[in-house]
Amino acid sequence: MSSRAARIHLSLRVHPERVPALVAFYSTLFGVGPRKRHDDYVQFDLDEPPLNLTLTPSATARRGEVDHLGIQVFSEAALLVFRRRLGDAGLVVRDEAGTECCYARQDKFWLTDPEGREVEVFHKLADIQTHGGGTPTPAPSACCAPDGCADG
Repeated sequence: MSSRAARIHLSLRVHPERVPALVAFYSTLFGVGPRKRHDDYVQFDLDEPPLNLTLTPSATARRGEVDHLGIQVFSEAALLVFRRRLGDAGLVVRDEAGTECCYARQDKFWLTDPEGREVEVFHKLADIQTHGGGTPTPAPSACCAPDGCADG
């Protein structure tokens, strides 16, 4: 686990047939394999560069598709600081406390950027053994996007 206050999260929606090649590519690029690897989810959790990169398989994925963006923080206090600052700036924040998705239990909130991209700020509470229910999303295969997820 990183001692940093936050790190960038990038979730890529990928076609299931491309997962092995992508895992091999990113393992070579980062010099380390994924921290979590399941049929429906792959996570690289890096201190250097400070990045939480996930691959979310979807049969309808287009090449180069971003699922969602985010910032991972490492304490509830940091999550509250982010939330308060963004809310005070007038941004609409959608809270999710204790949600289970992406093989983790998390407290988080979501925002939508001016072009409609979902952005999450989250604090992982614990790893779990299931993908989790998440919530539905406009793109049905997105892992944990705020409007839901058919497969978590």
